[in-house]
Amino acid sequence: MSVRTTLRDTLIAAATSGPRRPASIVDAAAALLRSPDAGAPRDERLRAVADWLALAQEIPGDGGVSWGYTFRRGWVASYPETTGYLVPTFLAVAEHLRDPAWRERAARAISFLLPLQLAAGGFPGRTVAQNRTAPSVFNTAQIMHGLLRWSDASTDDRARRAAHKAARWLVSVQDPDGAWRSHVHNGVATTYTAHASCWLADAGRLTDDPDLVAAAARHLDWVLAQQDPRSGWFDLAGFSASDHASRVSVTHTIAYVIWGVLHLGVELDRPDAVAAARQAATAIAALLARMGTIPGVLDHAWRPRASWTCATGDAQMSLVFLRLANMDGDDRFHRAAQAAIELAGKAQRTTAGPVAVRGGIPGSVPMTGAYLPFCYPNWAAKFYLDGLLALDGGLHGVAHPGAS
Repeated sequence: MSVRTTLRDTLIAAATSGPRRPASIVDAAAALLRSPDAGAPRDERLRAVADWLALAQEIPGDGGVSWGYTFRRGWVASYPETTGYLVPTFLAVAEHLRDPAWRERAARAISFLLPLQLAAGGFPGRTVAQNRTAPSVFNTAQIMHGLLRWSDASTDDRARRAAHKAARWLVSVQDPDGAWRSHVHNGVATTYTAHASCWLADAGRLTDDPDLVAAAARHLDWVLAQQDPRSGWFDLAGFSASDHASRVSVTHTIAYVIWGVLHLGVELDRPDAVAAARQAATAIAALLARMGTIPGVLDHAWRPRASWTCATGDAQMSLVFLRLANMDGDDRFHRAAQAAIELAGKAQRTTAGPVAVRGGIPGSVPMTGAYLPFCYPNWAAKFYLDGLLALDGGLHGVAHPGAS
């Protein structure tokens, strides 16, 4: 063992004396020196990331799941949005591991979420420490997804009623052309809200409300109108007006768009939407095959605009690729799914390192990348776990709430 290895191991071990204590930026740099667990079996990776998410739920103590861990601040308060869409993941883990404790985690998440619903039906954005009163379109839809899945998996009708109320609020604040321009991040309309409207379509089906399905279809039409027919790129996929003007986006939100359009295409029997999603996914799969990676930021011609990768986007794209592989029987998509999930887990530590990061997935790889640097967000772990479950055939109900 080299002196350098011994030093970095010592620094990493000292980064946290307990799960709540934040590490210094020096400790973070030490963690960057450590190589990932090369060759760890997929089942070991799956259990490690699941254990990290369990810890992220235990830390706040309110039933919600922490936003994640940061080297500067330690663990962050519970985040309603991602707590909502972790419910289907927890249920899938319960089934995959045959462990009812994960179903209990889902129930605790629901108990945390229900009191947060606002009178009009929406749910607040940001963490509970930052906001409890201002509703968010995207966050409401993600929470609604979890409520729908729980209502389908249990006899708790409260979740179904809350989901329907949330869906009606989403329709009430939608613009006539199908876009959402109020109660949205940075005040800009985005195409990644396709990942909101896809759950709206599910809500319409599961609550027998055709108005919800019609609203989802309006949004789909608006999103499809933003696609470049030559390249398959979806405009307005970024976080900000400057992203939109530059026609660039992080792969996290690109994957949101593609998944949402694909899911809507299937649910609404829209071959045009399925074809649009396939065109975009094919371009990213080709980039992955050519470069061996998916740069964290891409532009409208699918050109790299970053030297780092976004682990969340990689994991999400693995889900898109696998769904297309299952639909089309195209082995190229299956290979792309395998490669993308390996990229997402590139920086995962399964057996060593501070307990606060062990098993988790960083925002960027390396951690100095521009997407949530020195952070372990819970949604990176969620989508990585979803991808591992999907590749193992254990994702029943996560992507398709209410499916038999």
